[in-house]
Amino acid sequence: MIARLRGGPLGPYLDDLATTLHHAEYAPSSIQRYLRAAEQFTQWLQGQGCAIGETDGDLVQRYISGLTRYPSGKLPKAAQELGHLVRFLHQQGVASSRPAAFPPSEQSLVDYDAHLEQVAGLALSTRHGYRRIVRRFITACFGAEPPNWPSVTASMITAFVSQESAWRQRSSRPLPAVAVRSFLRFLVF
Repeated sequence: MIARLRGGPLGPYLDDLATTLHHAEYAPSSIQRYLRAAEQFTQWLQGQGCAIGETDGDLVQRYISGLTRYPSGKLPKAAQELGHLVRFLHQQGVASSRPAAFPPSEQSLVDYDAHLEQVAGLALSTRHGYRRIVRRFITACFGAEPPNWPSVTASMITAFVSQESAWRQRSSRPLPAVAVRSFLRFLVF
């Protein structure tokens, strides 16, 4: 896989991207997934006749809109893990400075994760757990539709938290309530 990546358009940036992810304390298996997602995106770029330096929000959105979603409405891994590559290319000055466009629900999760990391100072594993719960919450409330936050009711929140807590072991039952409350506070502020 590394030889294939080094021979592709991502080749000159591969080692620096992997090192950046390693310094951010991602597990080797996660780094491999991110690199595979990056490879898939760069292959798509080549098929579109675009260079890696042309990556901008519109191009990323075109790529994401062509991917098949999971039945739950969630974006496939190839889209979810693309943010690392796009941020890296922007930081390196390789790609356009226009930010990547994500669907509204995914953008909410990207912003929420940044808040959890930079403001709340939560560990990576805690952030992943919160994001999984919040992603299910958004899907439960809106399905594949763009979020309409004012339409969320207390009964929707209660039903989701009750359902999520029901199958958990006793010690982790409060987690859905904590994650959803944290997300709702984030939205308010």
